Amino acid sequence: MDCGEILKNHLIKHPTFNTDRCKGMSLTRNVALLIIIIVATVSSAYAANIVFTAVANTGAEGPPVDGGKFLGKRPPPRGWQGNMTVNVTVTSSQAKTIVSDALKSLTVGEAYDRGAVWIVIIKYKDKPVTIIPLGKINTATSQDALKAVQDSIDKGWSAGEPKQHGFIYNVPIIDSKGNIIGNIRVDGRTGEIRIGFPPIRR
Repeated sequence: MDCGEILKNHLIKHPTFNTDRCKGMSLTRNVALLIIIIVATVSSAYAANIVFTAVANTGAEGPPVDGGKFLGKRPPPRGWQGNMTVNVTVTSSQAKTIVSDALKSLTVGEAYDRGAVWIVIIKYKDKPVTIIPLGKINTATSQDALKAVQDSIDKGWSAGEPKQHGFIYNVPIIDSKGNIIGNIRVDGRTGEIRIGFPPIRR
């Protein structure tokens, strides 16, 4: 068996290698040809790896996948209000008037113990619309807290200047001493008072 057959059957089967050409060549030339083929093969694999790495590091954004779960950018949650233009049919002055009228019908709900403070629920049409926190230094019991809030209502609450957050107006509640003690929210699309407990905004 000549060198061409050895290369063909035992050493390497390269798609571009023609063993017929190897017949009649000297052993030195065949060995040199084999080395060239090996170097070319290794170089091709190395070049392919460089190209693949370069493409992988381009920073192109795509949805990564982990166990079949989509981990890309998700749509904003329902009701999200950030950085978007909102069309409302209720003006700021109308929202203030709505709250001013509602203040006349507010009632005191329950008082809940939250450690160092009492949380007193304020209701409108028997629905909670805001909360009033009271420290326990001056209102030791829940009944003391309820009485203090009722006395404050009786002295007169007024509506402050609304601040718009998306399609919601947060209207401050101001007591007779000029302190902001809570907020009532108005839907700028419908003019309805929102149910729930908004945070105090000053």
